[in-house]
Amino acid sequence: MRSGQKILVKAIANGMGLWLQTVHGFFLLACLASLLFAATVTEGKTQEIPQRILDNHRATMGCWLAEFDDKELADKALIIRLGVQTFYGLVCASNLYGDSYRLYQVEDGRAEWANLVTFPQLDTKLGWYASTELQKPTWDEKKKLLRSEFPKQGSTSSCRQYSIYSWQKGRFYIAQIGLSGDCEEKDNDKDLIIYPFVDEVEQGEASGIVTQEGASDESADEVDKDAKEKK
Repeated sequence: MRSGQKILVKAIANGMGLWLQTVHGFFLLACLASLLFAATVTEGKTQEIPQRILDNHRATMGCWLAEFDDKELADKALIIRLGVQTFYGLVCASNLYGDSYRLYQVEDGRAEWANLVTFPQLDTKLGWYASTELQKPTWDEKKKLLRSEFPKQGSTSSCRQYSIYSWQKGRFYIAQIGLSGDCEEKDNDKDLIIYPFVDEVEQGEASGIVTQEGASDESADEVDKDAKEKK
């Protein structure tokens, strides 16, 4: 190889080396920037949640929090702002069905007066009950709706029973309960609405497999007659 060619090859090799170093440097800077941003967001969210709320949450009975430190609780937190009200949703436990949360209501930033929120729940066979936990809660900021859901037929099934709560007059009201996914009770791809429901369901005399318009062609008188006969 001629000397000129050797010089050219050497120059190209040096140029490639510098290019690789530059690309590698940019990659490292991008990684560092991402880590710094993530740390800043987590730290900011931790500072956003009053320490008193975190401490009180750890002191409540019924939650399994040994695996979570305060930063992890903050990272998973659901924060809802509604005027002077702020709701801090913190993980209570993790299981195969997803994380369960407890929500603490704080008014005007007075964390010392935080209120543990209780939500109405519906068991379609046993009826209504109250719970301080929501399974996999999500918040629709635009519609001001809070949704919670849990597996209806086991963790391997796509069938879910969901509850939707609407913020009205200073509290969460239950707006709708339904079944989504591949549920045995459903005969099509649409959600099966089980609340609002007919009187028989509210009285615990039906399984809750009804739509808002009614699950069967029976008249109300016929349903009442069947319910009385069962008694």
